[in-house]
Amino acid sequence: MGKKNFKRFAALALAATMMVGSAMTVFAADGDAPAGTAEGNGSYEGGEMKYPTMSVTLPTIPAGTYDYIADPNGLIAATSNEKYTDATFTGTTGIFFETETDTYTEKSAAQTVTNENAQDIDVTVKLEQKTAGDAIIKYADSATFDSADTENKLYLAITDDATTDAQVAALTATGAATLTTTVAGMPENYKPGYNSTDKKYEYILKAQDDLADWKECSFILTGAVNTNATWGDEVKFPAIKVTWSVKEHTDAYVSKTTVTKGTSETLTLTLPAGVTYSSAKLQLGTAEYDMSASQVSVSGTTMTIVAGGSWSGGTIILTFSDGHTETITVA
Repeated sequence: MGKKNFKRFAALALAATMMVGSAMTVFAADGDAPAGTAEGNGSYEGGEMKYPTMSVTLPTIPAGTYDYIADPNGLIAATSNEKYTDATFTGTTGIFFETETDTYTEKSAAQTVTNENAQDIDVTVKLEQKTAGDAIIKYADSATFDSADTENKLYLAITDDATTDAQVAALTATGAATLTTTVAGMPENYKPGYNSTDKKYEYILKAQDDLADWKECSFILTGAVNTNATWGDEVKFPAIKVTWSVKEHTDAYVSKTTVTKGTSETLTLTLPAGVTYSSAKLQLGTAEYDMSASQVSVSGTTMTIVAGGSWSGGTIILTFSDGHTETITVA
């Protein structure tokens, strides 16, 4: 091949090679993104961790805990417990509860609720008359009787029996005695964890050795009878009923828990967004009445309650649009 023909052949071969190279395509395996491209999915670990659902065990109250002996004439002491030969009686109020076998005092055995939750709880104890006693018996609002007072009076009350600033609510002829106390939760007894069963993050209880003491509350019944009165041979004393209940604590919707009979009082409302006042009922003894707009009215954040003069010892139950209720005592 001549020199001139060789150069022409080399030029044609180079051009052919360039044409083939420029037409090459890189193929990706089936299911993969095109070469030079990648995709990624986002996953969400979850929202704010929650504490376990609140769970509270109410006290199992032994039968007879709230049975009481009324001894206004001092017969037990006068006979050196002859009727109760193996028993010990302590107290001078004339009312005795058996706190343990053959041991009687003017205070019933304490019953306790322990809050083993992260949430605060409200514990309510309600004392009410189950069966009326004889008509001569009147309920007293104090365990102390004036020496000139000779009425047949009975004092029965719930109390937390605190050394200072004790909470006390006495039973009346027209209504139950109710006490509510808030028991703080212990969120510090929980730690962040992962629930592999439900596949979510949540707070879990720490090991037993790492737990701080749970908070609790206790209540008792106490009583007294007017020993200045004349008590005959046969007197029927009332039967009573005590009910314990608990719910998760929420901040109060109203600024007062007590109103005075025969007055018009204003309360400040603090309601969650979208919540409104719905209705009110008055409880007097075993009777319950719907309250009218003239008795309970709302204007903006102010509620006005007009309490009747005969409502002493009654209870007003306020209901709101979210189902929440508030209890107002009439003094």
